[in-house]
Amino acid sequence: MTGPAAFTAAHVAERLRGRVEAPWEVYGERLRRYELHLTEGRIEMVRAPVSLEGYGIRVFRPTGDQMGVGAVASSDLSPEGIEASLASASETAKFARFPTRRIELPGTATRPPASIETTDPGLWDRPVETLEAFVHDLLTPLEGRSGISPSFGSVRATLAEVTLANSEGLQRHVPRTEVEFEFALKAFGGPEGAPPGEYWINRRTRGLSSKGLSHEVDQWCQFAQDVRRPERVATGPTNIVLSPSVLADVLPVIVGYRMSGAAELRKLAPADGDAVADPAVSIFDDGLYPGAFSTSPFDDEGVPQARRTLIDRGIARGKSYDVLHASALGQSVTGNGRRTEPEFATWFRFATAPGPRATTLVLRGPDGGSDAELCEAAGEGIWVDQLGYAFPDSLSGAFGGEIRVAYRIRGGKRAEPVRGGTVGGLVFAPSGSPSLLNSLKRVGKAQELAGALVTGPCLIENLTVAGE
Repeated sequence: MTGPAAFTAAHVAERLRGRVEAPWEVYGERLRRYELHLTEGRIEMVRAPVSLEGYGIRVFRPTGDQMGVGAVASSDLSPEGIEASLASASETAKFARFPTRRIELPGTATRPPASIETTDPGLWDRPVETLEAFVHDLLTPLEGRSGISPSFGSVRATLAEVTLANSEGLQRHVPRTEVEFEFALKAFGGPEGAPPGEYWINRRTRGLSSKGLSHEVDQWCQFAQDVRRPERVATGPTNIVLSPSVLADVLPVIVGYRMSGAAELRKLAPADGDAVADPAVSIFDDGLYPGAFSTSPFDDEGVPQARRTLIDRGIARGKSYDVLHASALGQSVTGNGRRTEPEFATWFRFATAPGPRATTLVLRGPDGGSDAELCEAAGEGIWVDQLGYAFPDSLSGAFGGEIRVAYRIRGGKRAEPVRGGTVGGLVFAPSGSPSLLNSLKRVGKAQELAGALVTGPCLIENLTVAGE
């Protein structure tokens, strides 16, 4: 292995090969971090670059009818550091056991798909200049606006060389760019004496694009103004339209876990054939979705990515598996061995052990038409654009968060802003019982990629709203 692919994992694997009993694997990352921090509409600080190189070793040792699993992460690539990591992983494997007799790591015959875009070329070649250009395009639409000003923000980009090597001879390499973007706008002024309003944006993306950014800034400004003078929401079951960004805070965490081998092993997953959603609702896990944050030719164990069906027309039809859970449950690996926690993702992954986690969920359901047609279908209710935080609980399947930006739907039309109180419920429930998936009646045609979810705004009937 030469060139970029000879980075971290191959270097560490050379110390293991021929000295460590199979099976074992190494996951490596060479990372560069670039950060631009904003205050009141100007760049306050540039940190560029912050460099980090690290690796995770996993060794597997049969122990009776179970498998000992030792996983250790380190940024010490010296011979002594690698030896210490290996010793620690081997010692851990004596005590950390998993309910399977054997595992099969992917080998050299495993061929990932070709031509999968995993980087933003401009960001990869000119990181600081690309970040600065994006910030310029972000701030330009705010110039000369009365009663609106930027509060704070940051744009942070990670450029990673990811490598894999294992005892089966597998060697993989992929470059990756990731962007974290946060921004806040403050609205103030006017004779009515309303307190200032503030709107926050938080996103994780594969790259940076200014396409449509000016229109988005207009919308963010409107949100910031509307939260200054909202009305209160009423308590009780309510027809609610949830925006893609709200759904993206809920479904990847809960559906991603409950439709996985980890939940199946703990008897928390629905059985294949169970009714889990409205008969018109389908959900796929798509590791190859163009431009998505998690798109890659292979997962963090070297298994090729694909599009997988989790729910087909309301019926549970499949689950996501990594190597360990597939072995324990007698299933085939699905390419979901991932080192990223959906709730608490960090800019480096080597310190997190792989598990069966969703990539990008794609939601399909009854055609709800335009935003105006969704409001007409709702009749009376609330359109929710942002929750303070949805608090998704993967174990119980429940969620609930404060209504931060929302609008009343009156007579089938979007009306005045509302705020306060909470909205929530269960994502999964037995057929005929209230839940988000059972009560999902329409999906808007304005499909978008929001975080780890592809969907349009969704009309949910009779979700529970608790007023202030």
